[in-house]
Amino acid sequence: MHWKILRDPFLGPLARVHGEQFAWDAGFFFDDDPEDASLDDTDWLCTPVPPRRPLGQRPIVLLSTGGFCPIHVGHLAMMDAARECATNAGFDVVAGYLSPGHDAYLRGKCGDEAIPASVRLQQCADAAATRPWLLVDPWEALHRRVAVNYTDVVARLRAYLRVHHDARIEVFYVCGGDNARFAQAFSRDGGCVVVSRPGSENEVQRCKERLGEHPNILWCEGGTSASSRTMRGGPWEEGSQRNFVARLEDERAAPRLGLQALQRFQRELLSVFGAMGRVRTVAFAEEARSQHPIISLDPMHPTSHTIAMSRLFAPGGYQQLGHIARPGSAPLAEQFAAIEPGDYELHDDDSVTGGTLQAVRAAMPDGIRIVSTTLATAHAPDEEVIDCRDFLLGAHESGLVTRLPWGAIGRVPYLLPYVDPAARCSVAPQMALQFSRQVWLLNAAILRDRGLCVGDLSPSVRDAFVWFGVDRPLHELALWHAGRLARLLGTDSQ
Repeated sequence: MHWKILRDPFLGPLARVHGEQFAWDAGFFFDDDPEDASLDDTDWLCTPVPPRRPLGQRPIVLLSTGGFCPIHVGHLAMMDAARECATNAGFDVVAGYLSPGHDAYLRGKCGDEAIPASVRLQQCADAAATRPWLLVDPWEALHRRVAVNYTDVVARLRAYLRVHHDARIEVFYVCGGDNARFAQAFSRDGGCVVVSRPGSENEVQRCKERLGEHPNILWCEGGTSASSRTMRGGPWEEGSQRNFVARLEDERAAPRLGLQALQRFQRELLSVFGAMGRVRTVAFAEEARSQHPIISLDPMHPTSHTIAMSRLFAPGGYQQLGHIARPGSAPLAEQFAAIEPGDYELHDDDSVTGGTLQAVRAAMPDGIRIVSTTLATAHAPDEEVIDCRDFLLGAHESGLVTRLPWGAIGRVPYLLPYVDPAARCSVAPQMALQFSRQVWLLNAAILRDRGLCVGDLSPSVRDAFVWFGVDRPLHELALWHAGRLARLLGTDSQ
């Protein structure tokens, strides 16, 4: 029997008893990777964890895999039905996960209609925005070299959550009735919820009879026959040329690095962006004068009236979790209360979606009137604003504010595995891995001779990397990440 079947944590033990054909009948396939998938790889922090702790004695998360090309209401309805079914059966459903398949799988299934992984991940996050219990897991789509079996995704998510969330957690796989045979994989370990759909009745009945009564295999009624195939809009097109605008910052962006090293980092980073599109730079300007007092949201332009507010994201950067006080700042209520009534100008570094500006305006106490708004970096509608410091490990107020797997709030650079640069700064989806590797290597080169360690990082950044050890040199940390990404890209060279 092939070693890849024997090592499968769910199908391997069953195939030893029932024979190799059992695994094939349950949907197993040979992937193209000559090496084993790292199913116990829990230190590649790309997956969000549930926002709440288990409340019951039988905590589970639900997981659905597939192309999601594109995601549609049927996928969400299936997860809703599975959640209700599992809850009624006495399980504490802590969260649900959508795990889009690898690009290699999509190319074989959809051909030139295949939507790139980064885009599908963002589409899943957008679709799930009305369901806070649903999370998006990018491991299968972006952090494997090849398409993998659904059992690999289940095993890896379970190992990850048992380390970072709760040691009791179980993962129940969710599938439609047309794939009811997948439930056989969990007849000895794990669990499954099969949601029937029109036309799958015979398949569901056959599998029910084969499996019999099983406490961890649940069957529920669906009701939608929606199909991604009917919703595709033809061949995927990359779109027009990307246009970037970058603010060139001064030594305040990286006080421990020095202006010369910062300027080198900015030049080389913008060269990487330049290979993907047109780059326009703007000089770092001092605070604009105004006839009204200024309330600043820009961390590089603090004023006597500063609101330190950040958007909070789940790992990956696909799902926004709301607005919070910037790490290390006073609670937002205290910040707003410290501003005296009057007319003010509101200043921010940029405004791509306008969400933060809107959130600040909505939270302003009575008596504070915003009469105008200014931006440090003006940009055209087709330009993506990039702050170079967001890609530099340990820069001042840099990176994405994210909920770390262990619950703390930290800052991470706009690089995989922590942030998908295709989702947050319009890097071409097919370049997300290569871009992240290049910039981690750039970090290593810039930091190599600076003598900085993890312990030298600001508290919010240190929280994200302290598990490497406080004495770990930053350039080694950067090289470690670049090496992991090199293996995903099929090369071990750095």
